This record gives sequence, C-alpha cells and structure tokens, in this order.
Amino acid sequence: MSLEGLRDQVEEALENFVQDRLTKNDAPAMSLARDLLLSGGKRYRPIVALLAYQAAGGKDLDSVMDLALASELIHTATLIHDDINDQAKTRRGLPTLHSAHSQSHGIIAGDYLFVLGFGLGGKFDARIVDRMAETSANIAAGELLQIKHIADLTTTPEDYYAIIDGKTAGPFASACSCAAMQANAEQTIVDTLDDFGWEVGRAFSWSMIYLI
Repeated sequence: MSLEGLRDQVEEALENFVQDRLTKNDAPAMSLARDLLLSGGKRYRPIVALLAYQAAGGKDLDSVMDLALASELIHTATLIHDDINDQAKTRRGLPTLHSAHSQSHGIIAGDYLFVLGFGLGGKFDARIVDRMAETSANIAAGELLQIKHIADLTTTPEDYYAIIDGKTAGPFASACSCAAMQANAEQTIVDTLDDFGWEVGRAFSWSMIYLI
C-alpha cells in the first residue's frame, strides 16, 4: 500500500475514533481537542508505526491501528502543552487551543488526549504498555530540559540530542518497536526497527531546524 493509502487509513480511523468519543460522556473534552486532531497533521508517527508493522511481517493493519492512533493522540497532547509553554498563537493554521479558550482548557485537553492515548495503548501486551510509559516519561524529561536551556548559550550538542531524543526521536522509536512487537517479530527485528525509529526521529528534528 502507498504512503498516501496508509495516511488515508489513519485519517479514517482517527475520524471514526473522534466521532465515537463525541457520543460519550467525555464529549465536551473531545469537542475541545477535535479541531486540532483533525486539522490535517502529517501523521508521520502512525504511518511509521504501520510501516514498521508491515516490515516486521505483520499482515493485519487493523490489529495495530489502535497503537498507531495512540502515537498520534499522545503527539497531539504534547503539541497542546508545548503551545502553552511557548505561548504560541497558532498551530496548523488555527488558533492554539489555549489562546482560543484558556490555559486551563489547554491543560485539560492535553491531559485528556494523553489518557486516550494510553487507553488505546493499554489494549496491547505489557511490554508495549511499558515502552509507551517509558517514552511518555521521557517526553516530559525532554520538555523540562528544553525549558532549562532556553536562551542558554552554553547548551551543548549532547544537551540538544537529549532534548530531541526525549521529545521526538523516542516517540518515533517507540512507535516502530511496539509495532514490531505487535507483529510478533523476533527481538532482533524489534531492536532493528527501534534503531531505525531513533534515527528517523533525529533526522526529523534536524529537518525542522532547517525549515524554520
């Protein structure tokens, strides 16, 4: 299947997920997060997860789609919280959630998406859940390290890599390795795709610098 086809599958699954949540008691929270979730992000993380699953020998994309969506939900949660920290005014061409509503609304919406992400990821094996938990903890550590080094001219390359590994490369690596686990791949394949995810995430972070 083409990358465009995989992206279409992710978009359809995400839209269905959002519509389902809008019929439940948490509809007010999803109403807050919906516009950003469906505003046309690149979906790199879920697509990479699906590709890793296929590369590891997986055949049933439906069996890994919740894991792919979990990566997108958690990613979007970090964007909402990042926008609060940065006091950003727009995201994907729309007003940021906290600027359109309030900082409290933004914090709640970000927390909500983290919970939903873990809810989807919690359906899988314990080692996948453990990896997701570790990755999310490292996102927090990376964010704190970034805040520490704002306007710090003594920041070293090692500091920079620690930041991007926590915030960006780690989630890519986690998406790849967890997808391989779901495909019941041998550990050597899981480790190889994990390494691949780290390098893709680091390359993505560098590309964002050159695009700015």
